[in-house]
Amino acid sequence: MTDADEISSDLRAVLAKTIERLEAMGIGDEAIATLRPARRIGFIPRPAVMDGVGRAWRLGVLLLDRDCRLFAVGGITRAIELTHETVYMNAEALHRRELRVAATRGGFALGDTVNFDVTEIALDAASLRAETGPLSLRGDTVMVRWVAGEGDQGLAKLESYLAERTSILAGD
Repeated sequence: MTDADEISSDLRAVLAKTIERLEAMGIGDEAIATLRPARRIGFIPRPAVMDGVGRAWRLGVLLLDRDCRLFAVGGITRAIELTHETVYMNAEALHRRELRVAATRGGFALGDTVNFDVTEIALDAASLRAETGPLSLRGDTVMVRWVAGEGDQGLAKLESYLAERTSILAGD
């Protein structure tokens, strides 16, 4: 087995162990969705909708699904009840409300947390060495950048980071 294969298999073992722990503790997961923006078909307006693509646990800057895939966190919202607001809101508040309503239109349960605009992270050694996302390699150790712009101070070992985040979710 090459170093690259060993790094990938060790990484998948860490992810599988984290999944086992999360499932054993009964920690709830969150939805992952893709956002279809509002558009027009002829004269008919179509509102924005979020389409569910899976579920994952939020572990800080990462999302981990049951298939040992990692995603970089993007946007987050909650599904809300469809009501007609008559209150004047600023543009940012209106945008956040539109995202919440899009989650509801996508069929998510009221109050369900929905992650969108997430990016799947490649887990092969070459991609980790390229440092294109929150994961990177320092020697043979997989690191996670949990704070952007802090140089190496914003890095932590992935295994200890996941253990800490799992403990936080468990309330330990």
